[in-house]
Amino acid sequence: MDRIGLNRDRRLLLWAAATGMALAVIALAFIRPIQWAEHAGVGWLREHPTRAAVAIAIVPVLGALLCGAIQVAFPVKIRAHGVSSVLYAIHRRRSQLPGTLAARTWLGSSAIIASGGSAGPEGPIVTIGATLGSVIARFLRVDPHTATTLVGCGAAAGLAAVFNAPITGIFFVLEVLLRDFSLRTFTPIVISAVFSAATVQTLLDTQEPLFGISAQHLSSGGGAGLNISTAPAFAFLGIACGVASVFFVRTVQACETAFSRLPIPRWLTPAAGAGILAVLGILHVAFAAGALDFGQGVLPPFYGNGYPLAHAVLDPNFYHRETALTVGALLVGLAVVKCVATALTLGSGGIGGLFAPSLLVGALVGGAFGSMGELVPIVHDVGPTRLALAGMAGVVAGTTHAPLAGAMLVYELSREPTILLPVILVAALSTIVARLLERHSVYTAELAALGLRLGSTSDMSTMRRLRVSDVTLKEAIVVRGAAPASSLIALAESNDDFIVLDDAGVLEGIVGARDLRIALVNREALPLLQVRDIARLGVRPIDKDMPLDHALELLERGPLPVKDSTGAIAGILTRSRLMRTWQRRLERES
Repeated sequence: MDRIGLNRDRRLLLWAAATGMALAVIALAFIRPIQWAEHAGVGWLREHPTRAAVAIAIVPVLGALLCGAIQVAFPVKIRAHGVSSVLYAIHRRRSQLPGTLAARTWLGSSAIIASGGSAGPEGPIVTIGATLGSVIARFLRVDPHTATTLVGCGAAAGLAAVFNAPITGIFFVLEVLLRDFSLRTFTPIVISAVFSAATVQTLLDTQEPLFGISAQHLSSGGGAGLNISTAPAFAFLGIACGVASVFFVRTVQACETAFSRLPIPRWLTPAAGAGILAVLGILHVAFAAGALDFGQGVLPPFYGNGYPLAHAVLDPNFYHRETALTVGALLVGLAVVKCVATALTLGSGGIGGLFAPSLLVGALVGGAFGSMGELVPIVHDVGPTRLALAGMAGVVAGTTHAPLAGAMLVYELSREPTILLPVILVAALSTIVARLLERHSVYTAELAALGLRLGSTSDMSTMRRLRVSDVTLKEAIVVRGAAPASSLIALAESNDDFIVLDDAGVLEGIVGARDLRIALVNREALPLLQVRDIARLGVRPIDKDMPLDHALELLERGPLPVKDSTGAIAGILTRSRLMRTWQRRLERES
């Protein structure tokens, strides 16, 4: 490759493009069988209505049992699940994802979703794509940073292929997985996502998404866009979506905690969750199937990905002023049930994604808000279908703490320019409210339980805002360069960093704890050495107004002296003290 003028970075771009095209084919192979199974299941229920209750009760449990058996057959050492496992690998395993994770995720999620489990395929395809990127990185034997970039390329390509939404894939990876917006990372991920979406469009000869809701179902049905008069309606919806997101996340967390304590083998817990889900399904068939038919016959609307219900909520004809309060209450109830159903499916150990359930819950919350607000002029001017559309972005953003990804997903799916500003506002406010009420997203909550803190995309900007003057400096113990090195042994009992001055009182160097430990290896030679012989010479003091990110780079070789405004030595800056100050500021800002 070097002979034709392609250096390492350019080779990375080629591999990013290849990863995108490969993920497009993989996404087709992954999604099509699931779609076929779902359509076949709905058709069978319509043809055999008398057997529907039995099928609705048994099939989810059988799918969950199969998922549990698949997890036993394809064990992985990563302790987290789904997208959380990708985050764990990036931050704890140098982006090393085992190939068995892809097989486990592919087969397990297919069993859960095709059998009616409340989950979507978008999260699994992100995990499959990230695993492919990790395998490619190991094949190329690249450094950890490049490996992380390739993992991000695979994840972005998977999401772009499923939704035909490359911008969403890009922002999801940058906001949620990598938390890195540098140009070196951004460019390969863009190329991978774009090539993936383009390949799917070429293979299918359509611009409609491979899975999900097509643009024709996402038309806003009229209504006003974002302006001064309608901004309050979208703002209140953003707050509502933030609250709904926290409820969703905490419901999943509660189920994970509850099922982890069951005294049964781990591979059986998905079946236990599916059993409770089946009870809800039977109750629906017995009491609500006739009144709540959203195009799936007697199949409960909270089974599967829930897109048929979303189609209904996004239809302007679904709403009537005379029944506004009744419809609004119904949608709120369905949103709660969908949250519980998803928590039972995934919190019990089932494999699946949260994007589809989040989109549906958002549509239900937005539709309920718009329907109940029919009598309020500002809300009535916007319209319930447009609010349902904005709500989809709000709940996706609130559950993932990724406002750009949530907003761009709905914008790319709807292809309606007038919806862009409202969904950005709703997504931003939902994320703010969700972060205020719940520190962790649906993905990082599991990692927090494992003791892994990821921080946020603003962590480095926080370090850039801090100055050396914000750090409590270590006291400067001054020694002469001509003094015997052995004299430091007594002083080391109370301090292990020393400022070294020459005979004229000018800074000559510094002795750090590491320098002293190296000298102690040859303790018998210390009486023959002077302090300057073991010191780091030529060290320049740094100013108190230096940003911490710059100071951190200079601290790689050891502690540094800090001078005040008069030029005198004010103290010693150490890496541990710098990091402690940064950590405290992050905790205050989080």
